[in-house]
Amino acid sequence: MTALLALITVVAWGTWIPLAQAAPGVPQRTRTFHVSVGNAIFATMALLIGGGHLSFGWREFWLPLAGGVVWTIGSYSAFRASERIGLARAAGCWTPLNIVTAFVWGAILFGELDSFSVARYAIVSVALVFVLVGVILIVGSQDSQPAVGPSLGGSVHPEQPGLEAAGTYRAGLLWAVSAGLLWGSYFVPAQWAKVPTQIADFPLAIGILAGGAALVFPAHEPIRLPAKLTALQLAAGVLFGIGNLALLGLVSRLGTGVGFTIAQLSLLVNASIGIFVFKVPKPGTRAARVAVVGILIAGLAGGVIGAVR
Repeated sequence: MTALLALITVVAWGTWIPLAQAAPGVPQRTRTFHVSVGNAIFATMALLIGGGHLSFGWREFWLPLAGGVVWTIGSYSAFRASERIGLARAAGCWTPLNIVTAFVWGAILFGELDSFSVARYAIVSVALVFVLVGVILIVGSQDSQPAVGPSLGGSVHPEQPGLEAAGTYRAGLLWAVSAGLLWGSYFVPAQWAKVPTQIADFPLAIGILAGGAALVFPAHEPIRLPAKLTALQLAAGVLFGIGNLALLGLVSRLGTGVGFTIAQLSLLVNASIGIFVFKVPKPGTRAARVAVVGILIAGLAGGVIGAVR
């Protein structure tokens, strides 16, 4: 069951952002709002099908809801980062921060490293380093590629003046850092609440939806989109919801740090989509080979972390 949850999380989280960003020209607040609606629809269905009963206590409801608001701000940050420096670079920045942040929360709040022997601690530490090495290789493989627009590659273009391009890149990195810290923290309140997964997932989705509405309405950005674009964004939200529900079950079994580290292997799916679907970098090129090496290193290291835990 744990392996299945890990697989679902990685695949769903590896595909929802490319799907949400596939259509150009949609404001990022609008994307965030529609994704939050799709996630709320899925969470409601999961609650009804699972037969869960809601309680409005601070642990059962308000803690996960607060985590949902944190996720929404992180999602908007991730979309802005992807728009400015490209999905591959942005994900390569926020993924290591997600992992480190989750490990810190797991150690501080849940004592997840207290029972580790020296040998296990060393193995996990080395494996974590290799995960980061793999991520760096994946991101580095994109450096020679020109940006191809906000839907797939970002908005930093070679023809931009140096100062403008540098400013855009720095801003993108700051947005990616924000996403890394927030996404590495959003699920902690739900885990701290210690309630069944399908129950915690619903108030989390309500918090995500409230955060999405708070982003889009004051900015007066368009809510209504053409039917195809709406379906695309809602589908991305459902995919995130599937991965999020699987993640909550995963961290309850493996712990915060380890469970979330495995979830971040969704970057491998992102990179694979970039290479074999969007052809950035083109398959067979040196950049593609470097990315594949990074995928293999990070994937094997993530598997070691899960096995040791």
